[in-house]
Amino acid sequence: MQTICVQRGKLGSTEYYLGKMPAGELIDTVGLAAEMPEWEGMTADEKIQRQPDLNRVVNEIVPYFTGDEDRFFGCIIVDIFSGYEDMIYEPITNIVKGLPAAYQIPLKDVGFLTLPGKERLIALDGQHRLLAIKLSILGNIAIPAGLLKNKKMSPQMEALTPHPELASEEISVIFVEHRDNLKIRKIFNKVNKYARQTSRGDNIITSDDDIFAITARRLFAEGEILSAIGNNDLVNWSSNTLSKRSKQLTTISALYTIAEILLKDEKYSKNIIPPEEAVDHAFEVNTEFWRTLLEGIEVYQEYLALTKADKPVSALREENLLMKPVTQMALAHVAYLASSKGVSWKETVKRLNKIDWSFENSLWFNLLVIGSAQKKMITGKESVRAAGMVISYIVMGEVMTKGEIENVKEIIGNARNNEDFTLPEMVH
Repeated sequence: MQTICVQRGKLGSTEYYLGKMPAGELIDTVGLAAEMPEWEGMTADEKIQRQPDLNRVVNEIVPYFTGDEDRFFGCIIVDIFSGYEDMIYEPITNIVKGLPAAYQIPLKDVGFLTLPGKERLIALDGQHRLLAIKLSILGNIAIPAGLLKNKKMSPQMEALTPHPELASEEISVIFVEHRDNLKIRKIFNKVNKYARQTSRGDNIITSDDDIFAITARRLFAEGEILSAIGNNDLVNWSSNTLSKRSKQLTTISALYTIAEILLKDEKYSKNIIPPEEAVDHAFEVNTEFWRTLLEGIEVYQEYLALTKADKPVSALREENLLMKPVTQMALAHVAYLASSKGVSWKETVKRLNKIDWSFENSLWFNLLVIGSAQKKMITGKESVRAAGMVISYIVMGEVMTKGEIENVKEIIGNARNNEDFTLPEMVH
């Protein structure tokens, strides 16, 4: 038997009970739909939940719950799948007599929900959070066998260790009765359907445990390398694209991706607050990347001069691919490769100035741009990496391995849809 202090409410035709439970009691009391014995035999119309994403729980949510002192979860909606007939709700007004009249009306919906112990409680919304709490407290022994599907645990799963001290954490819950399967499925669908995902830009702006987001924001803070010039921002932090008339140089999304590329050997986590020295190192690496570009690339010098004079830069953006965030991300691959080979980034940037960056240069067709007339950029991580490899060959092909050069040939051949081509000339 379990008694929980709750507040009773009603929304539409659904009566619910809002309360809180210690995390340890929650994982002992509430289960996942996928753990139900009848789950595998249920039809699509009978299932009220989707299959949990175990990798997402282990790699993203568990590190947050175990490692962030400021952790916080929203309510977990608990479906009283069966046994709701035996549960008892008692308002405080039934227990405490003689309450002042001003208290009686509001307190009629505050009381105690008693669960006899025979009921079946299933996480209707919040199953990933519930599973994360369970794995955080108990470690990898709590991974449901059905979610592994006879596969071996990943290294991240193997590394899960128990944190019994988290059992006392207080988790908010909402109980609803499972009187109608269709109604419960509808609740699950609507709760998820109308819960709009935050945009990539919003996530970068608000995340304080993702080192790449922290680095991206810091780059355009006041006094830093990409800070505003007068009233003109150099970074668009509200959108992932730049319009033709935009006076901005790049986007916060591009800054984030560039930081990921430059620091990919560091194995930084996106879900755990990094130590201060790691944040400083990441910032210094990215600052040096941008400082060298802004000081060494002629079109960027022209851009900065126009911006300081508060003049339009749209003509530059229409003429030069270096004014596009996609190309800037490709340059991050060049900088990463240069660093790995001990090649000076400053000297590499000098060579970048000697490349024809116009939209009319056929080298970039189907590599950076779809066509010269459309001037539409090709996006996607693999496309950005491929463009970076071709640029790297042009500016430092002499230090690239045979395998890397073969990769460049393959990239250009695919872009041309023709095996009969010559590699672009290297610049010195």
